[in-house]
Amino acid sequence: MSGPPESGASARSARAGADGLPRRVLLVASSGEDRALALALLRGVGSEIETSDGATAALARLERETFDLILLDMPISEADGDEALRRFRAAERRRGRPCTPIVALHADASRERAIRWLEAGCDARVAKPLDERALFEALRGCCEPLDIEAVPELADLLSDYFTHRRADLESLWQALAEESWALVRRLGHDMKGSGRLYGLPRISAIGARIEAAAAGNERCEAALALAALESYLARAARSLFEPAPLSAEAGLSATRSASD
Repeated sequence: MSGPPESGASARSARAGADGLPRRVLLVASSGEDRALALALLRGVGSEIETSDGATAALARLERETFDLILLDMPISEADGDEALRRFRAAERRRGRPCTPIVALHADASRERAIRWLEAGCDARVAKPLDERALFEALRGCCEPLDIEAVPELADLLSDYFTHRRADLESLWQALAEESWALVRRLGHDMKGSGRLYGLPRISAIGARIEAAAAGNERCEAALALAALESYLARAARSLFEPAPLSAEAGLSATRSASD
């Protein structure tokens, strides 16, 4: 099986260094301790960080500049999180640009709110106060290739597969909260076996990580693995199931053809 090029609205523009971290980052955040910490952590590993105080200013920067990743500190001024994410993604689609990975920084986000952010175009989220390992894992995950392999015989089943894995993810978060380690281990084991079958080896790898964390009752490691699964499912689903954005040049050609 060979992997198809990334398509759809999720084609990545991210450029990463040898450490897997994005080289140029736009931090959309008000002043505060979390902003200062994010700046210090990323500058400490050599990333170039630009800052913006709100959604409108960030969109203006994105009109004229290219970034490898956007860090969006929630709540954001001038818009709620869902609206800001939709505005960023709509602007990319209008210009035929690939999606820039977006990582949300948040405090105590409910599962309902987290799901809305993912549906609006967020690639990953990291809880505040910031933890260095969790932040860097999220950033690296968003810069990594999706590693999707074509399995023509199962192509029609992929949508249902993602639906079931998202349901498993919700069950896993609940089981982790209740420390139901047997259920966490079983669901991780199931994903370890099914991912490669569907041409998604990253899901197999994450499933193995979840299973191992559950075997050792390692709550922090399990939470990091679930965050990686949440991010991967969102990114891969957009790549597989959303239409590719029309490039500016292609859009101009289409307009001319329609007027001829």
